Amino acid sequence: MKKGQRIWVTPSCIAVGCLAFMDGETEVTLGASAEVDPGGIVAFDGLLDTSNRAVVVSTIEGETVLRANVTGARTRVRIWTNDPSEPDEVVIGLDNP
Repeated sequence: MKKGQRIWVTPSCIAVGCLAFMDGETEVTLGASAEVDPGGIVAFDGLLDTSNRAVVVSTIEGETVLRANVTGARTRVRIWTNDPSEPDEVVIGLDNP
């Protein structure tokens, strides 16, 4: 992880700091890595426990924004952002480990 990167990880959760709400909205894309990979430097690449067979993107308030079903109990997650500290574009790619 690069210095200043706003990504925090536990075995079952990945939190990504985004653009402050008063500065605008953040666009989030979720899908298979081969389909959503924008190229460039990956901000995060690791495994996520997905025993519920889903990856859910939610707001800090717990509102579900996006959801993708996955086949395994662990999923490889790659995240690309367009800014290391306050991105307004976040791309999340999923793969089988």
